Amino acid sequence: MPERKTTDYYAMGLIDQLLVQGKDSKLHQYLVQQKGYTSGVSGGINYLGNMFNYNGPMLWMCDFIYDKTTPADSVLHYFDRAVKDISAITEEDLQLAKTKMLSDLYDIFGGYYGINRIDLLAVFALFDDDPHQINHLTEKFNSLTLNQVKEAANRNLDKRNRTILFVNPLAK
Repeated sequence: MPERKTTDYYAMGLIDQLLVQGKDSKLHQYLVQQKGYTSGVSGGINYLGNMFNYNGPMLWMCDFIYDKTTPADSVLHYFDRAVKDISAITEEDLQLAKTKMLSDLYDIFGGYYGINRIDLLAVFALFDDDPHQINHLTEKFNSLTLNQVKEAANRNLDKRNRTILFVNPLAK
């Protein structure tokens, strides 16, 4: 993940929406709906929380389980295809990602009887000495342009900047 609070950081939040989050995401469409390689795709920014409540290095991750009859290189091919598709997103795709992100933000703001909102206020106070950031999150995402998101994808989703882990529980 890029450094917190940068343009690329917020753009990666939208890229995450496009690639991993929901049944309309690129990876879900390819790996579940079209190819039937897996029953679901999960992932995101900060598996132990959300994209806001960490301070320091972080990874963007995704994972899925597929059976041994599915060639790993086929799965990787469709992963790479989904990432490549980000370079061809349209304004309509970007608007969908923004809508999904805003929906996630509203879930965070109101989730768990307000505890998630308290968490964000505490995070912004502790890490940035500015709890009022919570009031400006929506505009950070809404202000991103199509070119900014595409450029962030090119910089941050480069094949040379990734780690792929294949886990076979039956391997010797």
